[in-house]
Amino acid sequence: MTLLYPRITSAEATALLEEYDALSLQDLEKRAGVSPGAFYGTTGGHPVDVGHLEHLAHVLRDCARRAGYPHLPDDRNKVLFDRAAAKALHATMDITPAEAGQPDMWTHLATCLVPDVVAWRFGTRAPKRWIGTGLVRHTLARLWWQAHALAVTRNGTTDYGLLDNLTESDLNQIFERRAIGGTPPLARALARELTTPGLHGAGVSRREIVRDTAKRLRRLLPYTSFTSLDEAAIQRRVGSLVSESIKALKDQTPRKP
Repeated sequence: MTLLYPRITSAEATALLEEYDALSLQDLEKRAGVSPGAFYGTTGGHPVDVGHLEHLAHVLRDCARRAGYPHLPDDRNKVLFDRAAAKALHATMDITPAEAGQPDMWTHLATCLVPDVVAWRFGTRAPKRWIGTGLVRHTLARLWWQAHALAVTRNGTTDYGLLDNLTESDLNQIFERRAIGGTPPLARALARELTTPGLHGAGVSRREIVRDTAKRLRRLLPYTSFTSLDEAAIQRRVGSLVSESIKALKDQTPRKP
């Protein structure tokens, strides 16, 4: 049976954020814990115990410290934290996609369990990073979903290699489009194509390839049920789209005299 995590409402979280703006990271860490007003889902698992929550908080703070916490992170350390935290969340939380789709759960995790980590990563003046109204922007929810969609499990071992090999731009193109990022086999297929060694010799930038391929996928989605296809068929279809994108982009590139 999977775990159910504590939740709070966005109204309670908004009130907390107003207080957090004047607090240091050390003060936020001292205040961290389960909210007295937290509630749980009624089905789909059993409520997580305090010991597990403390362990999760410790794991996330360790990811932050290895990325320079409490010093303000530069771009490299932001990526270092995001990759490590994505794997840690996915490996530690033991939740279903249904639980991971609950905004109030992620709101509690950010505003109550590890507010110091979220403030370090994004500051206190970006509510979308704290309150789970949009999971593709939430500090922690987006990381769990990236790891969940891109993880490959074989013989009981989970491989996060696809996640490690993608750039921030790649991840944005995949996961800010929920129709793509919300379908794990489709996200994995696109990630595999984008990390193919031969792509470096395509003659056009990977950034342009992923943008163009994402547009082609979006046009195809209303007419194709990717959830009804096996992963091999999805891979072939996405591979064809990437090839089409490369050809089209090359045709648009002015030829040197």
